[in-house]
Amino acid sequence: MLEPQDRILLRDMLRPPEGYELSWALGTTFTLDLVAAMAAPMAFALFDWDEGEQGVAAPIALLEALRRYSDRLTVFVQAGQIAVPKPQQYLLAYLEDSIVESLAPTNGGLFHPKVWLLRFEAKDHSVRYRFGCLSRNLTFDRAWDAALVIDGPVTDRERAFSVNHPLADFFGSLPNMATRTLSTTVRKRLREACREVLRVNWDLPPGVETVTFWPLGIDGHRRSPMNTRVDRLLVVSPFLGQPELVRLTTRGQHHVLVSRLESLQGVEDLSPFSNVFVLDDVADIGAAQEDEAQLSTDHILQGLHAKIYVADAGWKASVWTGSANATEAAFGANVEFLVELRGPKSVFGIEALLAKGSGQPRFADLLTPYVNHEYKPADELEEALRARIEEVRRLLVRAVLVASVGPEMTDRQYSVALAPSRRIKKLPDEIAVMCWPVMVGEGASVPLAAGASEWARFVVSEEELSSLFAFSIEALQDGRKRAERFTLNLVLQGAPEDRHSRILRFILRDRDRVLRFLLFLLADGDPAQVARLFTAKSNDRGDDGQPSPDIVELPLFESLVHALEREPTKLDHVARLLADLRKSAEGESLIPSGFSEIWDPIWAVREAMR
Repeated sequence: MLEPQDRILLRDMLRPPEGYELSWALGTTFTLDLVAAMAAPMAFALFDWDEGEQGVAAPIALLEALRRYSDRLTVFVQAGQIAVPKPQQYLLAYLEDSIVESLAPTNGGLFHPKVWLLRFEAKDHSVRYRFGCLSRNLTFDRAWDAALVIDGPVTDRERAFSVNHPLADFFGSLPNMATRTLSTTVRKRLREACREVLRVNWDLPPGVETVTFWPLGIDGHRRSPMNTRVDRLLVVSPFLGQPELVRLTTRGQHHVLVSRLESLQGVEDLSPFSNVFVLDDVADIGAAQEDEAQLSTDHILQGLHAKIYVADAGWKASVWTGSANATEAAFGANVEFLVELRGPKSVFGIEALLAKGSGQPRFADLLTPYVNHEYKPADELEEALRARIEEVRRLLVRAVLVASVGPEMTDRQYSVALAPSRRIKKLPDEIAVMCWPVMVGEGASVPLAAGASEWARFVVSEEELSSLFAFSIEALQDGRKRAERFTLNLVLQGAPEDRHSRILRFILRDRDRVLRFLLFLLADGDPAQVARLFTAKSNDRGDDGQPSPDIVELPLFESLVHALEREPTKLDHVARLLADLRKSAEGESLIPSGFSEIWDPIWAVREAMR
């Protein structure tokens, strides 16, 4: 348990069981990087590829991955905690409907859980579910985190497994925390999840005797999962609060605390703990496992972000892992999720966890004793500025801004106006708020005229139309400034119904790109062939009605025939692309000349096979 070399990537967690495919995925996170969110559809589409081979065709592979899988993904995120991406990342438009901003029901609380629920299907087999409880947000952060991932089939029993009721209650509560009404599809998936997960028989990790799900901050569930027998407690938490540390240590003795240096210095009294440690950032566990010359810095983790609680109780021990820090907010106001595993103390207890390694590195090898405690109280002015920014952020979220798109202007441009659908109070004094469309960039930012009927107006091109808008809040007090930036996924009204098709045409804006996209769809699963087609040269001359040299040079006909024989579902993806392109004369013109003569008879056979 918690061995440093025992690591799991998000891609590994999302990988379907052998013979299964993904039905849908539900995730929750506190902070969100939109580019990191695109990794999930990419993983679903390209599980069998190596990292280097994916990189050969990354842009076009990502386009198809988003087209194929983004509508199966839903991520709930704390409203106002989406990072501002770089401009002109037009593929982000495919993620807009997958991102649901949420708020905790308790005033002042945060939506802070980090869980995943995935549903997999296979012909002639039971539906399977995978549940992941993480301490990690959906970002590119490289801190040390913890993850628990378990699988199980949906059984045919009539009565539910009682242990699964809290899990169903949590996913059933998500619609009430969303800042706007969920789509019919997402509501249907949540109902399906709540119904089926009750009958999932989880495959527990070796040695685990029982598992208990602890959703915190939703109706009907208590906030203190550790109100039980505790002889000794280990707390691993990057953020700390004095009141919560006192509460956690009221029972038992010889407790142990692991945290960050700056967090420990912010706690006045550490006397309830016999041992206090910080994570040793220079401990390079990866270098012990592979040659240093081949070790990528991308795989070196630094900083602590894991949240783990271990309680010894007699001959047994409980381990809680998930999203809750050792703070009063986590256990008093936030929406959080923890999972408790219970088993023998000899396996899951504190001494077992803190045992030093003899060969392979252990968790204890990452720790350094914290000595010479120096209390550094919080900077009151900085905290005041932070609070003012958070107040404005919440006001903007609760205004439920609507982005209204006007009629198409000249040169395929549109006017977009922002206005609130709910009235809010005046913004605090000495607060400046700027806003800009994410696709355009900060150079197009304008001051937000909160209080007016129209808060902001922009002119954007058709590929820049998006529901994603960035905001910058700057607070000034006593000569000191603090600024924060974030993205909101607004309600978008009046946009062209074929907006995604227009983005597709913009990205595939010549016949060469379309041809290579067609070959990519047919070569899916054959990385060597994809690498060849992306380095091959083509010269589409087009208008004589004959197959152009690029169709002759590149193996398009052979790829179509091979797909028809071996994997005809690939042809369905080609047909979908052609249907999208043929929605307009401009898109039709992008289809390589001579392609219809090759495609039509092959597609006729595919249709007959149905």
